[in-house]
Amino acid sequence: MQPEFRDIDIRDVSAFIEHWSFTDQHASDYSFPILWGWAFDYGYQVFEEKTTDLLWIRQTKPSRYDLAPIGGWHRGDWRQLIEDHYGKSAEFWLVPEKLTDIWRYQFGDALEIEEDRGNWEYLYDIQNLASLSGNKYMKKRNRVNQFRRAYNYVYETISKDNAADVMDFQQSWCQANHCGSTPGLVQESHGIQRILQNWDMIPHLRGGLLRVDGNIAAYTIGELSGDTVLVHFEKASLEYGAGYQVINKEFLSHMLEENPDLVMANREEDMNDPGLREAKMSYLPKGFIKKYHIKVSL
Repeated sequence: MQPEFRDIDIRDVSAFIEHWSFTDQHASDYSFPILWGWAFDYGYQVFEEKTTDLLWIRQTKPSRYDLAPIGGWHRGDWRQLIEDHYGKSAEFWLVPEKLTDIWRYQFGDALEIEEDRGNWEYLYDIQNLASLSGNKYMKKRNRVNQFRRAYNYVYETISKDNAADVMDFQQSWCQANHCGSTPGLVQESHGIQRILQNWDMIPHLRGGLLRVDGNIAAYTIGELSGDTVLVHFEKASLEYGAGYQVINKEFLSHMLEENPDLVMANREEDMNDPGLREAKMSYLPKGFIKKYHIKVSL
């Protein structure tokens, strides 16, 4: 039976979150705000299989890419499911490590697995990033303290009341960073705008911003997922210096105050960008959500 995919819709959020709750590994690529926010530019579609607890996902723009399904991964009929839906050969992108291990056990030599290092998601001890205590974070702590001495800033929680201000800042950030000439930044900005315009319709969204003299200097948009906060977007004006370090610390500090049981912060992938990888590694990750490109030949 060929899956009957349809465009992802904001009304899918409840069913999507239910499937997400069954999924063993919460890779940020598969969170509802990311898939729905980017759906216009990347044509994300879903197929909810009624006979199982799986939600199949694919990208259709600029080309078709099948992603991993979310839902209950621990099942013994993956070979039959893949063959029923895709035939004797199939190709999947961004497959999280835990599902890759399940497929490796069930498919054996029928799998060709390629490591996708640029899409590994960085996991951090949230207490470390919220406090920046100890010698290992001294340089970052010093930069945060310099910002505090230089600017009289306030932290605000993002809500529908200030979402329009964040959108204005995002547009200014895009102009300053030449989004139009950088692959992916225009699409990212579209996704951010969709999320902000529908802030109250997407559960578990969290966000924070910094204002200096009434003007936004930085912001973060994230999402609560069990004992982890996913940091989806983080932007700062280079005018103020150290804005990225400060919004990162302030946002995670406030998340811990509101949710003391949080353990990890997922700061997502580096997309093989050397500078971004160096920055993410400098925060000393505790681990990764590894992802793979998989070809199936039955």
